[in-house]
Amino acid sequence: MASSDQRSRRESLRGAVRHDFEEETNIRFRPVRWFFGALAVALAVGLVFWIVGWLTQPLRTASGVRERVGDPDNVLYQYEHFHDLCAGVRADDAKITAKRDEITAYDKRHPNGDKSDQFQAAPKRDRLDTELTGLQQHRADLVETYNADSAKANRSLFKDRSLPERLGDDTPTCN
Repeated sequence: MASSDQRSRRESLRGAVRHDFEEETNIRFRPVRWFFGALAVALAVGLVFWIVGWLTQPLRTASGVRERVGDPDNVLYQYEHFHDLCAGVRADDAKITAKRDEITAYDKRHPNGDKSDQFQAAPKRDRLDTELTGLQQHRADLVETYNADSAKANRSLFKDRSLPERLGDDTPTCN
């Protein structure tokens, strides 16, 4: 009986609060409707923010790219990057020429092969050929990196005009 008495007191208290609220504000007391109304407003505001963000995304992206690409440190890095690659290709060309000269000199000294190579795992001539191949491959890597970076819009902006557009098999001039 005590529990039904407490229950009736709670209900009468709720009724009194509801009655007082409705009397003072002339608005009907409906907390569940208010909760769903507030939830609907929050969803509508979130949807508006999402739509505005979606519509302005290209502008924000372009601005972000401009900030990153136009950064002074990036400009200097890109400018030096092309010069370094071109100079690396020139250096590899010089090394390849020197290695070819070394192979030619070796062939002149030892036309029938070097007798001291018989106990080596690989003859000196094979080692020289391997070194030459490695230098040629490294040069090819540098050339492809230069050409790929030269084709990129965000990198080629900062390439010096005196540098070639693309590198090929000939030795470039890197003024």
